[in-house]
Amino acid sequence: MNNVYCDVLFPTFVMYTENKELITEDILNKSKELIREYGKKPFYSPCYSTVSTMGSVLELDLFKDIKRAISNTIGAYCERVKIQTENLKFSGSWLNRYEEHGYQDLHTHADSVLSGVFYLKSAGEKDLIFQAPWHFFQPCQPEYIEQNLDNCHNVEYASVEGRCFIFPSHLMHRTLPATSERMSLSFNIVYR
Repeated sequence: MNNVYCDVLFPTFVMYTENKELITEDILNKSKELIREYGKKPFYSPCYSTVSTMGSVLELDLFKDIKRAISNTIGAYCERVKIQTENLKFSGSWLNRYEEHGYQDLHTHADSVLSGVFYLKSAGEKDLIFQAPWHFFQPCQPEYIEQNLDNCHNVEYASVEGRCFIFPSHLMHRTLPATSERMSLSFNIVYR
């Protein structure tokens, strides 16, 4: 075939880095203490979160090295996607602790540009799911010869301890039910 052109339109980038060396027993124990003291059950599953009670955990000295790693990942993401980094700031950061069977329903993060999650404790299973933005708007599904990143509706990632994900805040995502305790630090980024 001559003169056939194909453009990839509206790509959505998800970036992650590995930072397992930053997770210490002290961070795990103090994170559990913070969740015990400030955690509420704002979701419809066995999940305790400080999202509504302590929304700036990255400002604690305990997380300074993790904040630096997250900031470096954000910088790499912005460089790759060509996002202006001047005036980008954390607008919120909170801890989540999922008991066995705890999960997050499909959601986005409103009023932010980028969002992310840093896994503190996890079984390392493929339980973080990103959903294609067009998933609910495609009335008829093609019969694919092969499933791949160009045509899939969902992509699963493992919630590996120390793994930091950055993604656009509008990207629909959820977690599958935990098979054991899972702890994460979530955050949003805005322009100020």
